[in-house]
Amino acid sequence: MDLIELINKYKNKIWDDSILIEYDLFFNNSFKENCKFVFDDNKKLKELNDVILEIKKIDKNAEIYVNTYGINFENKKIFIYADTLWIDTIVKLDEMFNIFRDFSEIEPSDIVSLDINETIDGTVSLVFSLDGRIEDYESFIRNRRLSKIKSLYWD
Repeated sequence: MDLIELINKYKNKIWDDSILIEYDLFFNNSFKENCKFVFDDNKKLKELNDVILEIKKIDKNAEIYVNTYGINFENKKIFIYADTLWIDTIVKLDEMFNIFRDFSEIEPSDIVSLDINETIDGTVSLVFSLDGRIEDYESFIRNRRLSKIKSLYWD
């Protein structure tokens, strides 16, 4: 799937909104120059991948999404910016904090379980998945238990 083509296709719907992009799609090497996470250092990104692997060892069904905070459509080149992960997992908050103890260089500023207040602000419009599925944000939230979604934020 070509993320940039999809972003362009849905440009009018996501112009001023955030989107959720499945982790592996956001960090796909072919989109590296377009997708910018709060830290772009290769060493830190490798550590982040190691954290994701640790979470997936505990919960093989964990779903990880990157929550964007901006998309720049200027100059016919798209840049997507993000500083937050949403992880739909059975891993508890205290376990999540413990995982990051081994990766202190990339420890998030905040790790919380989502509640309705984080989900109704209307700033997220679409969810892009690796398999090419594009889901309306409201459907995405309706089909999940919010308490299972952990928001990891870096500032």
